[in-house]
Amino acid sequence: MLDFVEKALLRLIEGISLALLVTLALAVLYSTTMRYLGASPSWYDEIASVLLAWLTYFGASYAVFMRQHMGFSGLVVALPRGFAIGLALFAELLVIAYFAITGWFGYKVLEVAAWDSLLSLPSVSLDIVQSVIPITAALMIAGTLLTMPRVLRYAAEGVDREHVEIEQAIADAEAGKDAHSKREGRP
Repeated sequence: MLDFVEKALLRLIEGISLALLVTLALAVLYSTTMRYLGASPSWYDEIASVLLAWLTYFGASYAVFMRQHMGFSGLVVALPRGFAIGLALFAELLVIAYFAITGWFGYKVLEVAAWDSLLSLPSVSLDIVQSVIPITAALMIAGTLLTMPRVLRYAAEGVDREHVEIEQAIADAEAGKDAHSKREGRP
């Protein structure tokens, strides 16, 4: 069940990130074209900044789910198992606390931002723009909680996730090389 929820949230984040990326690319393309035609849109700079910020936050959420943020798994693996599990758990709890604080204060900002709007698009309230902070903080907490059992299991087993990924990439590359050689008729 947790695996299903993790995959569903990951797909949601991927979809939102892709939509933001395409929207940003189209906005840049439109603005550049209009600038060359002498009719640069007044809203472009502000919207591009907002889209880029949203893309960054959702990209960071994706990285949490994929466990691609900076870490010290080699240090954890080098410790005795009891300490390794304790340190891994402590690190996970720190991450959750950080995102909880970020989300809480991000939510508090919405109360202030509700009374403001974008300068170039007065119909877009700043609380909509700033809502990315509590939304992605909640996603990052969910990602940390959903992937925590795996992290603790790796710590208990003395497995360095980065080495596992490197070994898997090498195995995949060798399998691809072997398949390519067979197609080419080479030994």
